[in-house]
Amino acid sequence: MTQEDVPGAASERYTRVAIALHWAIAAFIIFNLLSGLITDALPLSFRIVVLALHVSSGLTVLALTVLRIAWRLMNEPPPYPVDMKPWERHTAHVAHFLLYAAMVLMPLSGWAVMSTHPPPGSPGAAAEPEGRFAPPPGTTPGVALPAAMPAPPAGPPVLKIWNLVPLPAIGPIEAIGREPGGLPAQHRLRDELEAWHRVGGFLLLGLLVLHIAGALKHQFIDRHAEFARMGIGRRRAG
Repeated sequence: MTQEDVPGAASERYTRVAIALHWAIAAFIIFNLLSGLITDALPLSFRIVVLALHVSSGLTVLALTVLRIAWRLMNEPPPYPVDMKPWERHTAHVAHFLLYAAMVLMPLSGWAVMSTHPPPGSPGAAAEPEGRFAPPPGTTPGVALPAAMPAPPAGPPVLKIWNLVPLPAIGPIEAIGREPGGLPAQHRLRDELEAWHRVGGFLLLGLLVLHIAGALKHQFIDRHAEFARMGIGRRRAG
C-alpha cells in the first residue's frame, strides 16, 4: 500500500490509515483530558452526561490504540530524518512507547474504576450502604437522569458506551464485593484506582505537551517536514 500519492514523499509519510487513527485518538484524548478536569465542577445533570461521554471516549481510545498498534506492526513507519541526532531518536522512541502505554492503561484504569461495585443481585449489593450509587445530594426531585446513565437506587449506574452498548464490569474486580465482607476492600480499591487514574491523566497531559513541543521543534527549528509526515501539508521540495 502506498503512503501518499505525492512524488518523492511516500517513504516520508505515514499511511492514510495511521494518519486517520493518529488524529482520531488525539481528538478523543484531548476531550477526555478536558472533561476529566471539569467534570467535578459541573452541575449534576451535565456531570452525568459528561461522565458517560468521558468513559465512552476513553474506551474508544483503547480500541483505536489496539488497531493502531496492530497497523504499525504490519506497516513500517517512515524513517526519521537523516540529520536527526541519536539522542533525539532515542527520546522519540521512549516518548512514543510511553504514549502508547498511557493510551492503553488510562482507559483500562477508568474501566476498572467503573467495575468497583458488587455484582447486581449479590449479597454484597444488598448490603451496600444506601445512597452509595444514588445521585449526590442536591438533585432536584422529579428530574429524570439521562438515558445514557440511569442511576437506580438499588445498584450501580448502568453506563452505555455511546448510549448503545452496556459497559460490562471487569469480573474479578466486581466479584470482590460479592459478599458483604468484601465491600471495604472494594471501596479501598476504588479510591486507589481513582487516585491512579487522576495521576495518570496529568502524566498523559505532560506526555502530550512534550509530544507537541517535539513536533513543533522539528517543524520550525530543525526545518523537518514533521507536519507532512502526519498528513498536514506537503513535503518541502529539495
